[in-house]
Amino acid sequence: MALEGTLRDFSLSDIFQLIGLQRKTGVLTLRASEDVVTVSFLDGKVVGADSLNKRLEDRLGQVLLKTGAVTKAELDAALKTQMETLERLGHILLDRTVISKEELRKAFEQQILQIIFRVFRWQDGDYHFSQETSVDYDAELVTPLGSESILMEGARMLDEWPIIEKRIPHRGMIFVSTPTARQAEVTLEQEEENLDTFDMNLEPVPSKPPTPGRVKITPTERDILALVNGVNAVDDIVRKSPHGEFDTCKGLYTLLTRSLIRQATRDEVTRAAQKATTDVGRRTTWRVQFPWFAIALMPLLALTVLLAPRNPANPLLGPGPKLPPRVLAASSWARMAGIWHCLQARAMLVGSYPDTLVELARERLMSPRDLQDPWKRPYRYVLREQSVLLAGNNAHGAPDSNLLLSQHLGTEGEDATSGPGAALVTP
Repeated sequence: MALEGTLRDFSLSDIFQLIGLQRKTGVLTLRASEDVVTVSFLDGKVVGADSLNKRLEDRLGQVLLKTGAVTKAELDAALKTQMETLERLGHILLDRTVISKEELRKAFEQQILQIIFRVFRWQDGDYHFSQETSVDYDAELVTPLGSESILMEGARMLDEWPIIEKRIPHRGMIFVSTPTARQAEVTLEQEEENLDTFDMNLEPVPSKPPTPGRVKITPTERDILALVNGVNAVDDIVRKSPHGEFDTCKGLYTLLTRSLIRQATRDEVTRAAQKATTDVGRRTTWRVQFPWFAIALMPLLALTVLLAPRNPANPLLGPGPKLPPRVLAASSWARMAGIWHCLQARAMLVGSYPDTLVELARERLMSPRDLQDPWKRPYRYVLREQSVLLAGNNAHGAPDSNLLLSQHLGTEGEDATSGPGAALVTP
């Protein structure tokens, strides 16, 4: 089945409903000026979603970080391993027992829904559905999502988004809590949805006067209220909230209409920012006070650094070039390491290495200056069918065996030397 057209002629809800009813398997591609999104279906159920310009909160690592499944240190360590091995982030975290399969499954589901629900708000765009016999997805960690439940939630969001945006017109708004918020207590009972609290004519809803006694709020509203501090803008709260974009904005709307928060004045924002800066300064001062132990360790530290194998100032390296060329050679090695990591990341994200290093600058992944060695010469770059190589020269322009990085790209059993040779490619 070839299904294509524009979203103005055939809505996304109709497309999902048609694919779900006919239990189709394939990939739906949606293109608009702001993004390109692909949604994978298996027997009419959603099993994957990806975005070309994926937002920070849509990345799997950020979803896990927001929900508290991983810490910043654990995520950074896993991302470093991913850069070296090109293994999937979820499997790295599972192998290290940082997260459970259930936590990863929920994170995948939240990531998929965030991408899809954002597309529901598109006013225009093109779509194309390519029917396939099968789609590639991680069946062990991804639970297929029924199109019906996605459509119901998407329709509810479309109805309520304009009402929310009437009170929160832009993401730069900053709120502060009111004295009423101190009386708030969390109730575990989910309050029944009542659309009467929304103004269906999109007129501003007057804030309800505070009622005496304790104020009941949901756990979601409690999490969002904790992020309202006179410094975080709405965009910051959405990024830091453990909940999705819609639930966070709706929680802010509810807190606003119940007079638990209000928009901050300029003076309040200034004072809150100054207080936050002062608190950070105090914590930093406390950490660096009285470093007497460092004085005793300083001779040992200096000796260790001086004798480091890659330190160009190491006096045990024997006769050789003078110190300045050694320092520049070390700088060249650092630049090559940066280029190499950028090449690996680009290959992981795009699926291929660039033909020349110029493409890294053209795609704004690196600056043209970083693609040259300290002597303003371009690095040599070779891309063969089964290998990739990055090489640099020494101060005299001759090849340096210490400035060489390479990786075999072929599968096991392939002859890496077969086929015609490749000339060195320079930017």
